[in-house]
Amino acid sequence: MRRFLMSTAALVVVASPLPAFAQAAADEDPNEIIVTAQKRPERLKDIPVAASVLSGESVAQQHVTDLSDINRVVPSVEIKGTFNGRVPYGMRGISTNANEGAIGLTSGVSIQIDGIPVPADSFAANTISDVAQLEVLKGPQATLGGRTASAGVINFVTNGPSTASKGVFGVTITEDGEYRAEMRVSGPITNGVSFSLAGYDSKTPYPVYNTQLKQRSVAKSYGLRGKLKFEIGEDFDATLMGHYALSQSRGENFVYQYITPGAFLLAPPLTQALVLQGYTPYYGNTVYDSPVMMTSRYEDKDGSLVLNYRAGGLTLSSTTSLFRENQYQSQDLFETSVFFFNVLTGGHAPAFNDQQSNQGYVKQTTQEFKIATDNTKPLSALVGAFYSDMTVTGYGLRTFVPFSASAQNTSTTKNYALYGRVTAKFSETLSATGGLRYYKDKIGWSKTQFFNPALPADQAQWQGCGGPRNCTWNLSDSSTGLVGDFALQAHLSQGSMVYASYTRGYKPRAYNTAHDFTSLQSEVNLAAGAADKPFATPTAKEKIDSFEVGLKTSALDNHLSLNLAAFYTNYDGYQAQIFDNSQLIGILVLSNAGARTKGAEADITWHSGGTNLSIAAAYIDAKFRNFAGANCFPTQTVAQGCVAGGQNLSGKSLPASPKFKMNASLQQKVPLDSFDIVLGSNLSYRSSTVLQADGNPQTAQGAFALLDASIGVQTKDGSASLTFFANNITDKFYLTNAEDFFSGPWGANAVIGQPARDSHRYFGARASFKF
Repeated sequence: MRRFLMSTAALVVVASPLPAFAQAAADEDPNEIIVTAQKRPERLKDIPVAASVLSGESVAQQHVTDLSDINRVVPSVEIKGTFNGRVPYGMRGISTNANEGAIGLTSGVSIQIDGIPVPADSFAANTISDVAQLEVLKGPQATLGGRTASAGVINFVTNGPSTASKGVFGVTITEDGEYRAEMRVSGPITNGVSFSLAGYDSKTPYPVYNTQLKQRSVAKSYGLRGKLKFEIGEDFDATLMGHYALSQSRGENFVYQYITPGAFLLAPPLTQALVLQGYTPYYGNTVYDSPVMMTSRYEDKDGSLVLNYRAGGLTLSSTTSLFRENQYQSQDLFETSVFFFNVLTGGHAPAFNDQQSNQGYVKQTTQEFKIATDNTKPLSALVGAFYSDMTVTGYGLRTFVPFSASAQNTSTTKNYALYGRVTAKFSETLSATGGLRYYKDKIGWSKTQFFNPALPADQAQWQGCGGPRNCTWNLSDSSTGLVGDFALQAHLSQGSMVYASYTRGYKPRAYNTAHDFTSLQSEVNLAAGAADKPFATPTAKEKIDSFEVGLKTSALDNHLSLNLAAFYTNYDGYQAQIFDNSQLIGILVLSNAGARTKGAEADITWHSGGTNLSIAAAYIDAKFRNFAGANCFPTQTVAQGCVAGGQNLSGKSLPASPKFKMNASLQQKVPLDSFDIVLGSNLSYRSSTVLQADGNPQTAQGAFALLDASIGVQTKDGSASLTFFANNITDKFYLTNAEDFFSGPWGANAVIGQPARDSHRYFGARASFKF
């Protein structure tokens, strides 16, 4: 399949028209968009939830090929990079961090594919392909989204089988080396049986360059998704899906942006001039010098079976899914030009070649049953039961003698839930919706720290082990609860609706699986038992109260649509993630704090003739309500608020939370006799933010704007198109993420940042052909 795709790409020349406005999934009437992220098909204009929807065509036209590209088109979303590692998700200012050692933590934003949740530890949704519609539901969605939806839902609806034969080929190429080929075919096989088959092959360069190995960081991936649909009359259908994907990368994703001048790595003679040869860290740096090649490999195998039976006005559904992902990462420790420990010890210690590895396995099984009544009736209901069983296992190896590690880390999560939602239409203008979800979460954590791989077996191995032997502990916990929501809706006119809603949400308890026996926070005799120690007790669950009011309206024969929402959400027990940089290698700390986010969102779309205009904006004020005793940022002084090793972040902004974001897209079609010219532009803006919870000023990302433009030609019926585009025309550099967990070995403030894929100007072409 991969060779076939590449051969096809050589024959077809790239892509699709140009930036289309995000809400226009239906060209004739954008208010008739149907969303499925709430467990049943519903009209977007009818649901009392702030939501953004992109059609598959808009996804392609706006070059949304990577999960972090959603940042550009949905202002309430903030995703901190997707290259070579775990992805921190954020929505409305509520976000998580990422650390390969901290496995099994929920992200707060539920990433779903066809309504099935994707494990937060997985790489499966990072590359966007085969998308029929992208749905973003903003704010807590616990009633139907469950334990993973404490901040919102992002649902990818993939293309399905069709009763008519059709297909599409598309290719994208850029002058800086990006390549993407996609194909999709669907149609009937025999009476009552249809299929769809979609595949892609891609290569994406990133603006990071290794001056020693003379190689640029690059990601490659390919995948295949197939579906079979069986229909028996009008009452029963079954859809079987199988999916395989492989993503690989080479090169660093983070490079140094700042190091305190004069600081040594560990000790003399490891000066910055020696270990960072050929460059000096600064904001905007995209190079590093290292003999170590960082690599990653993620392999996904998953499948699902969806059954629907309709009888007597009811729809009975069953969704079964199996998910498997194999992970491997080889990492460059401290990104130096020399093997730093060999230099420091003069070769009088076991050689350490600056490399550590992580190997992981993610397994998940889900089962959902639901019954839905006709939602056009005065009284309609949806009830269901959900079960998931997830295991994440990680193996880490680091032979660096002063901070060596060899461990197996396993996180298990089982979730049981019953939910129901009822909508009552009191009149033509007034209706109410209410829902409840009862849940039970069972979590487990098992960790074994093996013998130190860098020391003789007869020596004591780890703090607290009590002798030369492996350290192991097993912990478990369970909790139950009830969450829900309620909304009132009033239809003011044929095309206008206002609503007010309250949601009670939660995020489940969690173990800080980043703890290990070498952590200063774990200096206890684990072998003797430590039930009263902080690491042995899971972090308390989040309790969420969210209030929202909104307006959805259309006018001028549906040529103009306007959506407004204002919200206030309070998080008690917010699970703040912050790094402890007081030791050699930063350890992720999971702490309960108080947080709240409030703000307003607006989007307006206009389409008339050949003109499509879309403007979306979000003002978000997200702060810690109370967070005393948080870890200080590296080199933070008493004058800056660091007292006795801690700081008070109460009243400070949450990390990765720009106060203002906006996106504006304009598309103009110019009809000619035999074809159309299509002009497009896209402008996105983000205000400044600090990317780490500790408030480290060197992790600040200043305000910036990105401007893209395109010009293309397409046939009158839209079956073929060729588009030339320029992204980031003003060549504006920016970071998708910045971390300070390398500060410990420097004994100073050291910040590494991840330059965005589009943090430099580049040009390309897209073409597509439908048949």
